[in-house]
Formats: sequence, C-alpha cells, structure tokens
Amino acid sequence: MIRDLFVFLQGTAADAAALDAAVHLAQAHDAHVAALAVAHAPVPFASEWGVTAVGLDQAGFDALRKAAEGAADGARAKLEAAGVSHEVRVVDSPLAWPEEVAALHARHADLCIFGGPAPDAPGSRFGTSFDALLMHSGRPVLLVPDGITLMVPPRRVVIAWQPRREASRAVHDALPWLPRDARVDVLVVNPQSTALGYGEAPGSDIARHLARHGCQAKVVEIDRGGQSTGQAILDHATSSVADLVVMGGFSHSRWREQVFGGVTRTVLEGTRTPVLFSH
Repeated sequence: MIRDLFVFLQGTAADAAALDAAVHLAQAHDAHVAALAVAHAPVPFASEWGVTAVGLDQAGFDALRKAAEGAADGARAKLEAAGVSHEVRVVDSPLAWPEEVAALHARHADLCIFGGPAPDAPGSRFGTSFDALLMHSGRPVLLVPDGITLMVPPRRVVIAWQPRREASRAVHDALPWLPRDARVDVLVVNPQSTALGYGEAPGSDIARHLARHGCQAKVVEIDRGGQSTGQAILDHATSSVADLVVMGGFSHSRWREQVFGGVTRTVLEGTRTPVLFSH
C-alpha cells in the first residue's frame, strides 16, 4: 500500500518527470506527496589557523535560496493543479549536504521519486543525490528519466533478477503497485546454477512467487555476450517495451561501481525506462 510519496527537487528539468510520476501514483493510490527543495550554503568553520572562509556572502546565499524557492514554487503549482494531497518544503542547510537532508525526509515516505539525469544540468549533483537516497533513506527509489512518463499501473515489467538481498527487496517493494495482470519478465543474465546462488533453475523460484501474487511471470535467460550486464538489462527493457524495470541497487560497493563501473551505474546513466531501485 502506498500512502506517502517523496520527491527530492533538484532544480533542473528532471523535476518535471519526477513530479508527473508522483501525481500519477498519488491519483492511483490516493497518496500524499511531499516535495523538498534544499538551499545549501556552507558556513565558515574554525580551525587551528583561524576561521576558514568557505561560506557564501549574503548575495550568494540569497541566490541559492531563490533557486530553491523557484523549484518549490514550480512543484507547488503542478501539485495544486493536479488536485492531489501535497506539501512542499524549502529547507536551509548550512551544516549538511542537500542529499543528506533529502535522505532524512525520505525516511517518512513509502517511495522516493527522483528525476534525471537532466541534460540541462550536466554538472549537477545527480549521482551523489541518487546514491544518498538509495543508500541512506532506507526507502526504494523510483528513477524517472527526463522526458519519460511513468505508466500507472505498469503493465509490462522487467525484473533484473539476482539471488541477492537487494534484488529480493526490490521485488517486494514493487509488489504493492503491480497489478495482478501485470506481465513480468524475470530477467537473468548469464546465470550460474549453484546451490547457494541461482539454484538449479535460475529465476524459477521468484517467478513462482510472483505468480502466487497474481503476476504473469516468466523467466527470460539471456547471454550478455560481449556487453555489460547493465547494458543487457537496458536492451531487454527497450526491446520488450517495458513500462518499468525493477532491480537491486549497488550489490557491490559504491566505490567499486564508481571506479570500475557497475550494473547500477550503467542503468542509472543510460535508462530510458523508469527504474525502481532498492538496496
């Protein structure tokens, strides 16, 4: 059951996709939407050499506050026009990064909704904000790509399955808003049949579990060939015309994914399909 939705406003074009998704979900589930904009202005701090001037002057802070209020005003107008229950918060954060504040607020919601990445803001803190929401809020994160409309309810779903805690949590986070007649591909990429991993029939156990919940689930096993697992997931989502991808996020450490690349990072940066991530 979904009753509370949280949207972290980035102040970019990507906010529109996130807010539209929040409206669609709120209307479908009679849910409340909380949107947050953060004005972050570091204050000077003291060291053994005296005060380090890393803070902004008043004009600099006023500009950040104005940008946050602009993002909030846009969100408020959209939510009011849609007629959904909502609140829009603007928080000044001199002592914490905006994504830390967002993770705190997100803990009181059933689902975080995040838009992007936005082509109009290539230098934004998109990746850092997503990481914080996924790793520190304790809530699933729905990523809605810029310019993409979320289908509610989703009819065609791809579950990127691995026998890991993160993937299992993602499946069960998705169940409250999957219709009973949803067609679900349980996608397994280059699985190995091991007793403590995929088992003798990779994907079959979770597919049967989904079927008991009323989903039309089938196992799709693919060989990724020379491409990455993340790209194989993206290609299957595109070819199957999926409305939603469901997957665990950061099965490996974030440091390893940032340095060497990884499935989460590939999907995050390349998807044109909404993705529900859980950790």
